[in-house]
Amino acid sequence: FIYCGKKASLTIGNVLPLGSMPEGTVVCNIEEKAGDRGNLARASGNYGTVISHNLDTGKSRVRLPSGSKKSIPSVCRAMVGIVAGGGRVDKPLLKAGAAYHKYRVKRNSWPRVRGVA
Repeated sequence: FIYCGKKASLTIGNVLPLGSMPEGTVVCNIEEKAGDRGNLARASGNYGTVISHNLDTGKSRVRLPSGSKKSIPSVCRAMVGIVAGGGRVDKPLLKAGAAYHKYRVKRNSWPRVRGVA
């Protein structure tokens, strides 16, 4: 089962406040503000790491997938573990049609024309 809350055990899939996790815990789906249901570290294979807790200010420092460190309120929740689907970008797009369908849903950035005859 998956459990949520302050008293939930520290096992993969459970959702706990950042303040009740020890330093070095690998987390994903981190809330930026308390109650926003998770904004950070949600893409496939991504995770953040709890670095430290400041009990005076009630904030926790988290290392995000980009490498930046962010101070987040300790009452914000996060899921223990990493997001599934890591290594998705390692497989090459073998044909133009695969790239076409990939960028079709994102934005009009493909094909990229260099403007050279």
